[in-house]
Amino acid sequence: MLNEADIAKDTLTHFTKEESKTIEILVQKSDSIVSRDEIAQAVWGERWLKKYSDWQIDRLIYLVRRKLSSKYTVKTIRNRGYVLISSKSSIPSTPTFPVEGTVPTQAYLEYMSNPQNPRKVLTDLFSVAKKEKIIINIKHPKLILVVNSFSADNVNAIAKYLSGSEVYFSNFDSRALILHQYQIDKLGLPLFHAVFDDLRHSRLADATFDLIINDFRLNFNTTHSQNLLAMENTRRLLKTKGQVLVSVVIDPRHKSLRLYQPWTFQAQEGLTRFCFTAIYYQKLFQDSGFKIIADFDQKNGNSWHPPYRRYLLEK
Repeated sequence: MLNEADIAKDTLTHFTKEESKTIEILVQKSDSIVSRDEIAQAVWGERWLKKYSDWQIDRLIYLVRRKLSSKYTVKTIRNRGYVLISSKSSIPSTPTFPVEGTVPTQAYLEYMSNPQNPRKVLTDLFSVAKKEKIIINIKHPKLILVVNSFSADNVNAIAKYLSGSEVYFSNFDSRALILHQYQIDKLGLPLFHAVFDDLRHSRLADATFDLIINDFRLNFNTTHSQNLLAMENTRRLLKTKGQVLVSVVIDPRHKSLRLYQPWTFQAQEGLTRFCFTAIYYQKLFQDSGFKIIADFDQKNGNSWHPPYRRYLLEK
């Protein structure tokens, strides 16, 4: 938990009364996101509704950022508010939004955010798509949605392989959003955004995206109904002839005997997740209204590396 006294000690510049109250509420809730309304209530008390304006809040955050010591950062969480973090902290302990299915642990985020660890990230997806000549089947997308990414390296991968596109990284975990927004700001990518959303109950608009990338995120679902919701919303969010890149770990057990009974696995990241057979995923995609353009990068796996498949789908 951050401490007001430490922030004051580290910052030599004088804060106005309104700036101090802004910092105070950010510190009090430094383990969670502070909404614009909460800042307004902290600053103006009972008069906040009369005093409130977006311009006023933007101005306050701008001034606080300018005056804070470089040891601290106020991060914007798009459409939700702000988080005050120590710049030394790579992954702030921000609480997750309660969702069905598997929720990543702090250890998982730290593992996935360390480039020294062996991980499956979007760089692998694009590399194999290029190697197996799948990349030529991907139409140049204007708008991309990347679902539930937990590695900020994915920002770099999209910038490299799909430059010129406008990209939205959605997640139900505020810690992941902070990581991605930090990387977006660091690289100076004005067309990249981090937004709070759960694909299974998405609030995003119909027929918005040209390409949706779902890289192993279906394995965070624990039931067929959750997978079905995810794919139904994926189709809803896509424009006509829109495409989907999907990576899934598959159940290595045989055939369709366990079609709707998931198998659990735990890779090097140490997080238990769920997967179904290859036959199941093919049926899921087709039943959700997708045409399978390519079934590629088929790995058999072993005791340490579970088998997986990647698919290019079209609406």
